[in-house]
Amino acid sequence: MAQEVMVSTEEFERIYDKPPGVRGFFTSVQHKVVGTRYMVTAFAFFLIGGLEALLMRTQLAQPGNDFLSAESYNELFTMHGTTMMFLFAIPFIEGLATYLLPLQLGARDMPFPRYNVFNYWCYLFGGILLYSSFLVDMVPDTGWFAYVPLSGPEFADKSMDIWLFGLTLAEIAAVGAAIEIIVAVLKSRAPGMSLDKMPIFAWTMLSVAVLIIVAFIPLIVASLLLEFDRTVGTAFFNQDAGGDPLLWQHLFWIFGHPEVYVMFLPGAAIISHVIPVHARHRLVAYPFVVVAIIVTAVMSLGLWVHHMYVTGLPPLTLTFFTAASMSISLASGVQIFAWIATLWVGRPRFTVPMLFALGFIFTFVAGGITGVMVASASFNSQVHDTYFVVAHFHYVIIGGMLFPVFAGLYHWWPKFTGRMVNDVAGYISFALIFVGFHVTFFPMHLTGLWGMLRRVYTYDREMGVGTVNLLSTVGAFVMAVGVLIFSAALVYAWQRGRLSPRDPWGGDTLEWATESPSSSSNWPTIPIVADRHPLWETGQNASDSHRQMQETFDHKPTEVRVSPLTTVLSAAPEGAMRLASPTFWPVIPAAGLVLIALGLLLEVYWISFVGIAVVIAGLVGWSRRIEMDNDEEHTASVGGIYPIEARGNGGIGWWGAYCAVGVLTVAVATIVLSAFFLQVNAGNWPQEPLGLPVLTAGVGLLAVVGLVASRWGSRHLMGRERTAVGARKVHLAATVIAAAAGAAMLVLLVVIWVRAGLDPTEHAYNSSVMLLLAAQGVAVLFAVGANVAAAISRLRHTRDSRPALQLQNAMIVWIAVLVAWAMSWVSTDLLPVVVI
Repeated sequence: MAQEVMVSTEEFERIYDKPPGVRGFFTSVQHKVVGTRYMVTAFAFFLIGGLEALLMRTQLAQPGNDFLSAESYNELFTMHGTTMMFLFAIPFIEGLATYLLPLQLGARDMPFPRYNVFNYWCYLFGGILLYSSFLVDMVPDTGWFAYVPLSGPEFADKSMDIWLFGLTLAEIAAVGAAIEIIVAVLKSRAPGMSLDKMPIFAWTMLSVAVLIIVAFIPLIVASLLLEFDRTVGTAFFNQDAGGDPLLWQHLFWIFGHPEVYVMFLPGAAIISHVIPVHARHRLVAYPFVVVAIIVTAVMSLGLWVHHMYVTGLPPLTLTFFTAASMSISLASGVQIFAWIATLWVGRPRFTVPMLFALGFIFTFVAGGITGVMVASASFNSQVHDTYFVVAHFHYVIIGGMLFPVFAGLYHWWPKFTGRMVNDVAGYISFALIFVGFHVTFFPMHLTGLWGMLRRVYTYDREMGVGTVNLLSTVGAFVMAVGVLIFSAALVYAWQRGRLSPRDPWGGDTLEWATESPSSSSNWPTIPIVADRHPLWETGQNASDSHRQMQETFDHKPTEVRVSPLTTVLSAAPEGAMRLASPTFWPVIPAAGLVLIALGLLLEVYWISFVGIAVVIAGLVGWSRRIEMDNDEEHTASVGGIYPIEARGNGGIGWWGAYCAVGVLTVAVATIVLSAFFLQVNAGNWPQEPLGLPVLTAGVGLLAVVGLVASRWGSRHLMGRERTAVGARKVHLAATVIAAAAGAAMLVLLVVIWVRAGLDPTEHAYNSSVMLLLAAQGVAVLFAVGANVAAAISRLRHTRDSRPALQLQNAMIVWIAVLVAWAMSWVSTDLLPVVVI
């Protein structure tokens, strides 16, 4: 009997194993592989960014130093900030979530494994593109915030274009990973894991993923506007032509301040897992911590002017944002008091993860105090652009993210590798990092109050801050030694460390119930959850439906990769999701995006056209591979009970499609609000509507046609039609009608632009109209692409459910097209009439 079980387990695990060798490197889509790549790549960028910081601190060690030139210092300053903010912090957190969430939630993989690995390739290629600037001696030097007009065509060379393209690729990856996380947390939880039983890390990553979609899209739009200004000659930031340089700051900080909480909240979530386990007590005030997470995420969207107090905004505006900036500290305080209470009632063990957690609490509280200080507009105006802000920023970022990341790495390293990290190395590294950090950044509060400006490469001896700066430099090198020891300890443990038991810490969440490291499938037997600390619960009160799902998926199926789907609120069994098998297709469109960027950078446009062809070929091949994988009839359900191709919100594609609608809607809304901002602030904004009502109405009508046709096709299944052939004809007719409507929309959009006769280089209004029409065109291309995918599905399958689901997803994307048209119409035709 034992031999039969072993054979069954081996047969089941075989389908989840990644391919070996080089082929496996380019084709593997398993979440642990992708998550590991994210974290390793991000940590490598972290070490590079740290080296850049050491070079800058060496320059500032004494007054009048000539170790670096002003140009080199500006380049290192720009790349250090860009690396830490865009290439390390967010990718590492999303990589950790990619690795951990399926284990914590009881799932076998992320919902869209191939999309997951596509996001990683975009991130990797974006980082390589950014650092290729060193190879061609065109390193960006405008600062990681790229303020206009210094980053505009008048003052910045091609290095700024490299920055914009590399950054955009990395942000596309961040948004894509956010979509994965949202769907994973909402739909792939183990039976019984209702919302009130979710791990804090899952709650946090759900909030952070929504925050990423809302806040990161404006940065992508801002990068697009700036690139158009630089290459096409548009006037979004040209004040002489109706533009406004402040628009860049608004868009950047709408992204930038929420990003602080995108880093802090996951760090805090790590602490909410480390402290209970190492204090051997449940997290105190779990419901209040969850509410604090959500409140912090929501409030963070209304704080961006915190960074713009000295830009001449009205006093009433400053008062509002001062109050908001101070109020958000209350939500953060709730989490801090919950951790302290957990320590108080628990039995703390001063392990390495616990020490990093305590170091985080001390450091972040100190940063929070100075945060309340700089939240005051009056105090902020005194210390703005001084080293006081640098000190505060690093206390919040390093205290809020780096200390938790180190705690989490030490805590979960046995789960990642199956080996323990040396405790002595951990204690030494903590001491050096903690002491080195405070020796580095606490003195900067003083140098800032004494008048030392940030973003400058040298200072005069007469300022009297040379000794304090030398102390900060010494602290930076001490901290660097600690980081190197920590990194070496991790690598050594990975290769030769002491073997770890399954659960070395006595953990409470599901990941500690799996092997260390976990098997390829994560969960051969799907767990049932009856408590928010499932490994500490005394019993399990599972319903019959929960046990039925567990039995149905127990080492099954053995033909395809499948994971359970549960309902959003109560995690009741609902269906199953088909998990993608290994393939090289996701790397193709990512490489095509890089070719497009290279062609534009080199101004060799045939390379960009080749890149467009590569992207299209990659997406078509990707879609065709999906349909090939779904050819088998047994992919329709698991055990005849849990459907894989479920309609409506019971199917995984429905959720992904609506997330895509959210992304497109936020993007178009950002463009519309940017145009409205320019209209309000420009003295010579045209007050006339676009003046092409028939053509504009025609575009909207065609969007309705595409939506209705896709919906019509999605509702036809075998059984509702007289024959399967009838359903097949309806599906093909629906795709043809919708695609034709999309093609006609693209033609009308071009006609509107030509008939309007607007030169985008003359005025920001013209530039805004051009971009709104282009945004509608992009939305249409997405919708037509969804219809093409439905056509491919229809031509490959004899059953009706798969193409009907694809048409359902296309219908959802057409909703985004209609919303984009409506918002554009309001901006170009309605507002000029009703707003004077």
